Amino acid sequence: MMKSELKAKLQRTFPKAKTVSSGRLFTRQLSNLVDDSIRSVFLEVSEGIQIKDHLCLIAVGGYGRRELAPYSDIDLLYLHDGKLSDKILSDIISKMNTFLYNNDKEVGHSCRTIKESFLYLNQIETYHAVLDARYLVGSETLFHKFKIDFLGKIPEKTIKEYNEWKLSYLRERIINSYNPILLSEPNIKNDPLGLRDIQHMYWIEKTNPLADSADGGIFDFYLIGDSLTLLSAYDFLLLTRSALHIISGRKNDRLDLGLQAEVAEFLGFGPKNEIKTLERFMSQFYKAQKDVYFYIGTYLDEKTNLNKKRIHKELSNPDTLYDDIIQFFAESQQNEEEPSRIDLNEIRFASHFLDDDFKNQKSVLDSFLGMLRHKKRIGHTLTLMHECNVLGKLIPEFGACTNFPLFSYHHQYTVDEHTLLILRELDVLIADLWEDTQVQEVFNICEKIEILALAILIHDAGKVKEGDHCQYGAELALIIAERFRLSEEDTELLRFLVAEHIIMSELSSKRDIYDPNLISSFAKQFSNQNTLRLLYVMTIIDTKSVGQSVLTNWKKEILHFLFTSTLTHLQNKSNLTDNQERIETTLETYLIEKEGLTAEQAEQIVSFGMQIRPTSYLNYNTPRRVFQHFVYLQEWIQSGSRFRLISEREPAFLTLSIFANADKRMLLYLSGIISSLGLNLVGLRLFRTENEHLILQAQITDEFGSGEIAEPQISEIESTLGSCIEGNVNIEDLASTTNIWKTLPQIPDGMVEELVKFANDLSETYSVLEVRVPDSIGLVYRILKTLIDFELEVIFVRISTSADFAYDSFHIQTKTGNKIEDTGLLLAIKEKILSVARVKENQGIMEINF
Repeated sequence: MMKSELKAKLQRTFPKAKTVSSGRLFTRQLSNLVDDSIRSVFLEVSEGIQIKDHLCLIAVGGYGRRELAPYSDIDLLYLHDGKLSDKILSDIISKMNTFLYNNDKEVGHSCRTIKESFLYLNQIETYHAVLDARYLVGSETLFHKFKIDFLGKIPEKTIKEYNEWKLSYLRERIINSYNPILLSEPNIKNDPLGLRDIQHMYWIEKTNPLADSADGGIFDFYLIGDSLTLLSAYDFLLLTRSALHIISGRKNDRLDLGLQAEVAEFLGFGPKNEIKTLERFMSQFYKAQKDVYFYIGTYLDEKTNLNKKRIHKELSNPDTLYDDIIQFFAESQQNEEEPSRIDLNEIRFASHFLDDDFKNQKSVLDSFLGMLRHKKRIGHTLTLMHECNVLGKLIPEFGACTNFPLFSYHHQYTVDEHTLLILRELDVLIADLWEDTQVQEVFNICEKIEILALAILIHDAGKVKEGDHCQYGAELALIIAERFRLSEEDTELLRFLVAEHIIMSELSSKRDIYDPNLISSFAKQFSNQNTLRLLYVMTIIDTKSVGQSVLTNWKKEILHFLFTSTLTHLQNKSNLTDNQERIETTLETYLIEKEGLTAEQAEQIVSFGMQIRPTSYLNYNTPRRVFQHFVYLQEWIQSGSRFRLISEREPAFLTLSIFANADKRMLLYLSGIISSLGLNLVGLRLFRTENEHLILQAQITDEFGSGEIAEPQISEIESTLGSCIEGNVNIEDLASTTNIWKTLPQIPDGMVEELVKFANDLSETYSVLEVRVPDSIGLVYRILKTLIDFELEVIFVRISTSADFAYDSFHIQTKTGNKIEDTGLLLAIKEKILSVARVKENQGIMEINF
């Protein structure tokens, strides 16, 4: 027999997925090809063996359903009556499996009698697999007996227990889930709203005595409700999974960012290097998942007789339709009642008859504002409205965000899912149950919560348009404020919250928040303390809702520091630069009272701290750490060694403090070494003592964003740093490699807008350089080397890198300690940075603010 015959047939069939446009048809064709080969090989290997009615081959699992994806396993059951010898069975199975292995197919097989099959019903995976049993070849009599004596006699108790488990599983996993379930990198098979969730309903119906007995195919029988949208969604998910297999060249169900563009192009959504292609494809993918979501909800309510219909109006009167729908949600919110999914399905149907007048009707708008002012289950109710296609009709600016993907490893959800999650976090705050008491206490004295909720709802609406989404969102805010007839004060508050919703995150991650000039400048933006409190709360819950583990303890800490510093400024109406004396006093008191030093010793350390440049050193470091630095520095000087490295674990990162002689290359050494180890540099700050000794502080995390850096890695950083200083390691080569296997995604044109921006209006003594470019190994090193080559002093670095792009900030000075005001020099720096970042010539934006 031809060893690779099946493989060749499958490979010739794979391209047909581009034109068939049906996942069910395509996977069934692949199943048919495998069927034909298996039957032929079985007849060949069993020739001359008296199998009669002793053996038959049965397809089970996905293969049994005729839904074989290109690289899925072939699941087979060798059913026998116990009268064949083990040698004969083993020989047939070995030859069959070898054929499939030679054709690059993974095989999952079992060999059982009918009696033995009952022993495996305690495993739900096996139970599901045999529900999809389909005759292939061998004794038809034995297969018929298998259907009657096994499938027909599965204990009703077993069936009931499994079905009840599946219903409960779907309700808790899907309907009662707090977290968004539309993910940026979904597993098509196993994540919520994937193929497996649909199959759970199928397996429940498969055991329905009234179900059709068709052999295979998930929709070969009638499901409760309107299954047309579910059928279409399932078809699309199957096709997407097949395309993903073909492009990956292996079994792969994770639709990660690096493959989405290729899958989109394969399925005919456009060229893979255009951002619109990804948007069209992922929007279609998310729509399919939402259709699955709504069907599951209706199905569960029908199957469990839960929350039976309570809508008393037919929602058919066009004169009252608008008010009937908005009042349905208002009453559910006020009474804290969970609407039936059957009712919600009626609302979803009626939403097709909501026209533009709906968003302008005063009674509807007043009711909606009343819901926001009610301060109870705001996020939950708005989520239900969105699921029913009502919220987008009422606020089309938000509706435009529906299923809008954010192609970023940083953002884990679509724009609409992310927004609604923030609103559900607002629910937790309203209920006084938020996890962090600091944030909860600030929220509890906030006013104008309804404006905050409205601002959250549209804060990212501008992302559907190219350019500055904050400014575009602010324009939308003014339009919405006019529509809702908000007061001038509320209109300005809404505009400000939308326009500035990222400013606290940006300042805390890219600026020196201990700079009193920055705080003073930032505080000028606020007309009152309540606006600051609202912005702070919005920033916190927005950051948390970007994705799991994004709001780290470290981020919460620096955001709270920025908030309290600004609030203090607003309360005192004083210049924070006058606080230098307070800082000195605080340090001296700590040294005497906590460290037990004499007044003379304390004065020496205070003098040490005051003379370190830049002067933000004392703001950036606690008195405890200032004391540590003083001691470590003296010990290092006395040791005569080239440098000293101290590590200290923080909740969210690892801090490295390095003491050495003044040498600009230390920045290059450290950034290059960290890059080579596959670690993340999240912060880097350089200080100089009066005697020109360096104190270099770095915050690093592992590749997962954790501060759990292993001791051997810390030791390797230290030893490699020593080798660099001694000239035994070429840092240029080291910085361009990594000993961690890592592949950066290919980013389609337009996904990241390259940016080189200089700001000279933030400090009297330094310029701020912001760089946003696609990430690459050794990027920070190359930028630092560029700056040093221009003979500039780098005093502060803030690294903010997602897996697909880098957004880094550098505080830089001339050799004489001044900011850079030579436009020609700034332009030269910009061109060189874009070059070392490997950005195409003449691309990238340059801004200079004087």
